[in-house]
Amino acid sequence: MYKKILKNKSFLGYWGSTTLMRLASNILQFALAIYVLDLTGSALVFSAVLSVIIFPRIIGTPIAGYLADFKDCLRILKLGALGLMSLMLSFFLIHTLINPLSVPLIYVLVICLELCETLISASDAKAIICIVDEDQLSAASKLSSLDDGIVEILSPVIAGFAYGLFGLQAVLLVTLISELGAFLLTLMLRPRANNRTENPGIVNKKSLFRSAMVSYKEAIASLREYNYLLGIILFAPLFNFFVSPLFSVTFPHFIRITLQSSIEVYTACNFALGIASVVAPFVAMWLIRDKAEHNANLGGTIICAFLMLIMSFVTKNLSSIQSGTLLSIVAGAMVLAVIIITIMSIATTITVKTSIPEQVLGRITSIIQLSAIVSTPLGQLLYGYFADRFSVFLSFTCSSLGLLATYMIMKKTYKKIKREKGKNGY
Repeated sequence: MYKKILKNKSFLGYWGSTTLMRLASNILQFALAIYVLDLTGSALVFSAVLSVIIFPRIIGTPIAGYLADFKDCLRILKLGALGLMSLMLSFFLIHTLINPLSVPLIYVLVICLELCETLISASDAKAIICIVDEDQLSAASKLSSLDDGIVEILSPVIAGFAYGLFGLQAVLLVTLISELGAFLLTLMLRPRANNRTENPGIVNKKSLFRSAMVSYKEAIASLREYNYLLGIILFAPLFNFFVSPLFSVTFPHFIRITLQSSIEVYTACNFALGIASVVAPFVAMWLIRDKAEHNANLGGTIICAFLMLIMSFVTKNLSSIQSGTLLSIVAGAMVLAVIIITIMSIATTITVKTSIPEQVLGRITSIIQLSAIVSTPLGQLLYGYFADRFSVFLSFTCSSLGLLATYMIMKKTYKKIKREKGKNGY
C-alpha cells in the first residue's frame, strides 16, 4: 500500500509542498520566539504576539472551508503557496533594506502569515482526498504525518544555526527559500482520475463571505446528523488550550528565562522534540490498527494527564536540584508527551476523515480547526501570565486537570461513535 502511494507524483508534490510550508512556518516561529524573548524578556509579551493570530483565524477559517468545498482545493493550495512566498519576500526586503523588524512589525508579520495559512488550511486537509484513492486514505494520512516529525527535527536546527550565526535576516531568507520550494512543488498536484469531488462554484452572485455563511449553515445542519463530532469539536479546543501553550510558551520561557540557558541548549531541546515526533508516526502505524484509533486517543489523554501531574510535583518539590538535571527531566517528559500527542493527532485525523461526508468535509474540518485554534491563543495568554508570575509547576498542574476533563468528554464521544456505527452496520 505504501509503495503504491509513494509512486503517486501528486501525493509526493502534496507531501513535499506541505512539508516545506510547515518547515518555513516553524523556522520563523522558532526564531521569533528567541527574538521577542531576547528583546523583552517577558513571556506575556511573547504570548501576546502569538495570540494575535486569533483574529485572522476567525476571519479566514469560514472562508477557507467554503473555498475547499466550492472551489478547486488543489488550486487554492497553489495560490496559497504563492501568497506565502510573496509575503516572506516583502518582509525580507523590509528587514534588510528599510528597518529591522520591531515588535509592532512582528505583529503585522504574524497576522499576515496566519491569514495566508488559515485560508489554505481546509484545502490542505481536503487535498489528500482529491489525489489518493479512498482505500489508500488511512495509509496516506499516516504517511503524510511523517512530515510533522521532519519539520520538528529540521526547524530548530536550521533556525538555531541561522539565527545564532547571522541573525533574523538569515532566518527570513531561509523561510523565503522554503516557501519558494513549496510553491514549485504545488505545480505537481493533479486530481486522481476517479475523483468524485465536485466544485459547485459560487452560489449565484453573492459575495464570497455571504456565500460562505450560507454554506456553513448547511454544513452545521449536516453536523446534527453526526452528533458524535460535537465531542471531537469540543475535545480539540480543550486539548489546545491546556497542552499547546506548554510547548509554545511555558517550555521556551523555562529554558531561556528561568534557567538562562543558551540558544544552543534551546535548539537541542527542540531537536529532541523533533526526533520524538518522527518516531511517533511509526509507532502510530503499529498501534492504530483495525480502526482502533479511539484507544490511542483515550489512552494518550490519560497518560498525558498523569505525566503533567508528575512534572508539577517535580518542578515544585525538586526545583533546588541542579538546573541541568531539572532541564533534563522536564525535557524528557516533554519528549514523551510529543510522542503521545502526535499519535493522538493521527488518530483524530483518521476518525474525522473517515466519518464525515466528502461533500462537506472542508467546511466541517474548518469548524473543527476554528474551534481548536481559537482556544490556543487564549491558553497562550493564560500560560504567559503564569510564566511571568508563578513557578512552572502551576502550568503543569493546570494542564493535568484540563486533560482529565478532556478524557471524560472523549470517552463519552467514542461511545456515541460506536453506537452510530452499530446502527449503520459497521
